Amino acid sequence: MSATDRALELALEGVETPMLAREQNWQLLSYFNRYRLVLALLACVAGLLHGALAPFGSTDPRLFLWVAAPYAALYIVALDLGRRRLGDFETQAAVFAFFDIIALILMLHASGGLQGGTEILLLVSIAGTSFLLGRRMTVFFAALATVGILLEHSWPYLTGSQNFQPAHYPQVGLFGVTLFVTATLSYLMANRLRQTEALAQQQEVDLLHMARLNEQIVAHMQSGVIVADDHGLIHLMNRPGRIYFGLAEGHTPPSLRALSPELHDQWALVTANPQAGRRLLTSAAGYTLLPRFRKLGQGAGTVIFLEDTSILKQQAQQLKMSALARLTAGIAHEIRNPLGAITHAAQLLLESAAKDSETQNLVSIIDDQSRRMNTIVENVLQLGRRDRTRASRFALDGWFRQSLPAIATALNIPIAALSLYAENTTHVCFDPDQLFQIVNNLCHNSLKHSAAYSDRPLVKLLVAHDSDGLTVLDVIDWGSGINASIVEHIFDPFFTTTARGTGLGLYIARELAEANGARLEYHAEPVGARFRLTFGRLSDCSDAPLTS
Repeated sequence: MSATDRALELALEGVETPMLAREQNWQLLSYFNRYRLVLALLACVAGLLHGALAPFGSTDPRLFLWVAAPYAALYIVALDLGRRRLGDFETQAAVFAFFDIIALILMLHASGGLQGGTEILLLVSIAGTSFLLGRRMTVFFAALATVGILLEHSWPYLTGSQNFQPAHYPQVGLFGVTLFVTATLSYLMANRLRQTEALAQQQEVDLLHMARLNEQIVAHMQSGVIVADDHGLIHLMNRPGRIYFGLAEGHTPPSLRALSPELHDQWALVTANPQAGRRLLTSAAGYTLLPRFRKLGQGAGTVIFLEDTSILKQQAQQLKMSALARLTAGIAHEIRNPLGAITHAAQLLLESAAKDSETQNLVSIIDDQSRRMNTIVENVLQLGRRDRTRASRFALDGWFRQSLPAIATALNIPIAALSLYAENTTHVCFDPDQLFQIVNNLCHNSLKHSAAYSDRPLVKLLVAHDSDGLTVLDVIDWGSGINASIVEHIFDPFFTTTARGTGLGLYIARELAEANGARLEYHAEPVGARFRLTFGRLSDCSDAPLTS
């Protein structure tokens, strides 16, 4: 793995930029140490040939070999230390650079000095060191190499040899300047390369993060999404898209034609003519889908959005029901006052016709039907209270102990007809008044389909927790139950199976439950019926006040 690839891998794992640069430096040091090892092994070969490979070891082959052998051994150890990342990077780089310069100057001396032509190896060493270390250390090693060259050239004079050549000092000085220039330029070039690579690397990381973010967004979209290139080959398909076509998780067909010939034909038509109309298609899994095609650009492919028409119809139905609720609430409000006047007039008429039995019967019918209409009006007006919830946190079992007598009174039944079972004290977040209305509606619905009270509970209220740890309230009865053919309609407004029913009780109960972040569902039972109210998580309304 290259240094860039390794750094990019660390960046994707969330590693900070300084650590990325340090990893790159270790890789560069490893490459440079390999170069040094190869150079040392070649120097050993030249030393064993006793100067036959001029100019290497031509002046003193014995010294050349004695330096080359430890030089090779040193960088075998250096490679192992670098691989295991032992110690500090700067320390390792500086120590091995020091020994590198000393060894090269000694081999330079054994090869005839600057006149031998091996000084180029010292320039390479200084340049490589400048790529690894900072400015101060770069200047230090350039100065060390310059001092080493001066000592090497002055060695004959210091030892009293006749080979001393003072005329070559200008060449030594010029080479020292060359060392400093090489070190400076190499450092500046390395610094600029690091900055450029860091910028390119950061941009690549940003692009990869953006690609991953886009993948997550696409994967969690409710609509099916397919990304296909200009040849109809599929590059991306999210989970809803696989569900619509009955595909297993992680399995994506290679092309649109393999996925659905009908979808491929529509894609080809829209590609050729962007103004072409869309048509519904039926997938292999039985979904009726409406595709939408969005061209990404020339050569960039096409994004295909798949909308499940059943969901669209459901959303449209919800909008219609919301509008209907507002309309009926307004009508009910307008009916309320005339209805009150009719009821009051019927009561006065009943008092004036105290001895006329036929008139009393007619007035009783008017009064009875007026009360029924008033009940409908009250139920309809509750639809407008969905958005006016005042949620608070309270213990559900304690609330039931306080509310059961009122519920029994409202239903006109003995309290013994209701039985409460609670696992333990559990808190919920709900509007207490709306919870009262929901429980009252559910119990009223259960009693309508139950036998007459005979000294035993008719409705069981069970407080428990489901498999997800959410608090649930089950309202259970042992009555006639609900026919399977009408189960899907029981929460529809104005749906009723009795002549005197309004068909709003269960609908209002579900609307109030959803307004409080809860869920009301029907569960079939072998005998009777079970309605389950699943409360939301308590953490979702931490700002709600706590009530006793």
